[in-house]
Amino acid sequence: MTSPETRPDPGSHPDPRTALDPVARARLLKDLLREHQDESERLGHYPPEVHERMLELGLGHLLTPRRFGGEAVSLRTWLRTVIEIASADPGSGWCYCLGFSHALQLASSWPERVQVEAFGDAAGYFRASHSLAPAGTARRDGDGYRLTGVSRYQSGSPYSTHAIVSIAVEGETDASGAPRTAQALLPRVSYTLLDDWGGDKVLGMRASGSNSVAFDDVWVPADHLVDNRWAGEVDARLTGAALHGDPKYIGSVQSFLGAELAAVVVGAARAALDEWEELSRVRKAPLPPFATRDHDPASQRVFGEAVVKADAAEAILLQVADTIAEWSEAFVSRGEPLTRGMDTRLNGLTLEAGRLAAEAVELLFASAGSSEARPGRRFERYIRDVMMYRTHAAAQYGAWMQGIGATVLGVQRSAFDRPEAAAKEMAR
Repeated sequence: MTSPETRPDPGSHPDPRTALDPVARARLLKDLLREHQDESERLGHYPPEVHERMLELGLGHLLTPRRFGGEAVSLRTWLRTVIEIASADPGSGWCYCLGFSHALQLASSWPERVQVEAFGDAAGYFRASHSLAPAGTARRDGDGYRLTGVSRYQSGSPYSTHAIVSIAVEGETDASGAPRTAQALLPRVSYTLLDDWGGDKVLGMRASGSNSVAFDDVWVPADHLVDNRWAGEVDARLTGAALHGDPKYIGSVQSFLGAELAAVVVGAARAALDEWEELSRVRKAPLPPFATRDHDPASQRVFGEAVVKADAAEAILLQVADTIAEWSEAFVSRGEPLTRGMDTRLNGLTLEAGRLAAEAVELLFASAGSSEARPGRRFERYIRDVMMYRTHAAAQYGAWMQGIGATVLGVQRSAFDRPEAAAKEMAR
């Protein structure tokens, strides 16, 4: 990667040197997000006024490299920001996170020319939906490729400037001789957003903007395709870590994806705690002496357990973020190993965090009273959102634990040694 003569205009977003801490900025969105919860579910994504407010607060540039006008915040700060947004509305938190987080992926894996073009998008920000599940094919055409396919679950897509899709490259092999698969970066004009999300089209996470994207015989330059690469198997000098002078841009690790998804569920737990506490001040316990629930010992125990589960889940995720940062620094600066086994085991912590946070929501929902199960109630929304997390390929607790056990024991290679293979199996 070589330095270009020119740099893109970083846009008019707030100067990160004078803005509030990102978590504090995200907190300013809480009332607006909660006000629009119903509308966000109906639309399938948060409405334009929320998106514009996010941009005004500088929340669209947190993981963007500094050379492109971004803040390049730590993974810890990113997860804390996602938790804060999701605590106002989990579906919107998912839409935000799985749209803007892929700035990290672009900055890590694509050539510099492509980064200059994409981060300099006319929208004033870069945002990409992404799916690991195989979704199409590419065939060589001159200096580029023609792509055709449909990629499902492209979360955050309604406000995205690009889509990242997983494709099989016809007639080509990778370094091992296996059929080549790649990640393709598609500009917004290259694909169609399908109307298959939001409203009654899906049980939960209706505000996540997880629409499918369709692309038909779309031509892109060859450098818009990058091979499926896992961070620790690529020379750090060939990644964005060297280009940006920041180990954070070393490439994809499974534990970061797991941490992002679990962060949204921690946010859902925080939202459920807020709602339960508010109800407890006015709602009576179901058994004598019928005190308000905040003064009922049985209810207090439920609330206390949910608080501890949510706190433990968040603490785990922040530790995961710090560990990824430490490993990345050691890999880039000292050449220390960063293996799939290390990543697989660390990802287990994100699964445990997600499970703890989901259990917190389930505990609170079960104790809040049957009236909270009615459509339009916040608890009804939060439990649906958590159930959708439970169905995600990356949240299949038992399957991933088997993979972790196999990895640690060293007795077999699991499908989960390769995230793209796992995504393919889960998509069946």
